[in-house]
Amino acid sequence: MSIDLFRTILVEFLEDEVQTGTRREQQPPTNNQAITTIIGGRRTGKTTLLKQIIEDLIKDGIPKNNIIYINFEDERIPRESKIFQILLEAHAELYPEAETKNCWFFFDEIQEIPGWELFIRRLHENKNQHIFITGSNSRFLSKEIATALRGRTIGYELYPFSFREYLLHKGYHPERQNTTRDKALLRRELKLYLEEGGYPETIGQSAPTRAKILKAYLDVMIYRDLIERYDISNHNALKQYIKKMLSNTARESSIHKTYQELKSQGYKLSKDHLYLYQDWCEEIYLLFQLPQYHESFVKQQARSKKIYGIDTGLINSTSFKTSQDKGRIMENSVFLELKRREIDTCYNKEGKECDFLIKEKECITQAIQVTLSLEEETTKKREVEGLKYSMNKYKLPKGTIITLDEEGKITVNNQTIIIQPLWKWLIDKDMADQ
Repeated sequence: MSIDLFRTILVEFLEDEVQTGTRREQQPPTNNQAITTIIGGRRTGKTTLLKQIIEDLIKDGIPKNNIIYINFEDERIPRESKIFQILLEAHAELYPEAETKNCWFFFDEIQEIPGWELFIRRLHENKNQHIFITGSNSRFLSKEIATALRGRTIGYELYPFSFREYLLHKGYHPERQNTTRDKALLRRELKLYLEEGGYPETIGQSAPTRAKILKAYLDVMIYRDLIERYDISNHNALKQYIKKMLSNTARESSIHKTYQELKSQGYKLSKDHLYLYQDWCEEIYLLFQLPQYHESFVKQQARSKKIYGIDTGLINSTSFKTSQDKGRIMENSVFLELKRREIDTCYNKEGKECDFLIKEKECITQAIQVTLSLEEETTKKREVEGLKYSMNKYKLPKGTIITLDEEGKITVNNQTIIIQPLWKWLIDKDMADQ
């Protein structure tokens, strides 16, 4: 491979204006001596986040030729480990005045290149190197990090926009919620957010355009991240499995039941295939599994799990919608927010169901229900009883029911249930941590 290619790529970066988009609320520090890893699904903004960090460095006076940015999904770059040394040589030739031991390296989708972890380790062993890497597969990065890079990294996970980021992207201020007009605007935007989802490119698009964009995202995840990477031969069975899971988010998923349904539809596959599909979809940040709580980790893993999707817009674009689905879409948005805040979560099925139990140091500290509305007495009875069952079982003085737009408080036997509108819960930075 010619060194000229990397000279071209480096010059392109130097000459291009840095496009930074909407600021993410989670910004990794720039002065970190550890390797910063940013992992997340496709099109969630990893590249944009890197460029926001680069913009901050330039504003702080770091010369742009001391900043090296490479996107390894560039089709011009061969998938060969020898390219790393060629890259360093190209940079040294172009910018001999740049101090190699005081550079900032930004490597996008680096897992595409074999042997990347050994190169990063060698690079990091030189003092004063600042290294940021991104990837779209949690297993591929975590496996190499756990071996070659153990103790050298600080990790961040990136998801589609939170509701706060969605509002900021559209020019609104999440904290403005004092007036009737402010609250009406937030209610309106929440409904749009639940419909559109949080992928930056889809926000504000017409429904047909948004559907085309999301279909393209899903196709890339299916064909490139799953079929090509894991050498899956049964394409139709995989696609039907994903469609079924996205159509049933926030519901329990049983491998046995899914196997029986797909088998009855003529798909030839085994239960082992479905277990692999389930894990692989989580590794690429397409689907997530929420475990049913049990004090024994082994028994918890053996139980049925609830499935959630990476984005409510993607879920809406792949399934039919009913009034019941609105509640499940709300629940999916709560799950994603808990993931963003790195809160350890499970659910309760024993006795009466509770949507989310929050764990801290193996103790249950919070219980949360999510429902569209409590106006119907039967719904209110079910949600309150399910919440109180977990509150009593885990000796919790307080619980939360998140609704679309209702607010209030229920006090029973020295226990308090807070009824919280979803828009307010999502906006409050501390709400999920209380």
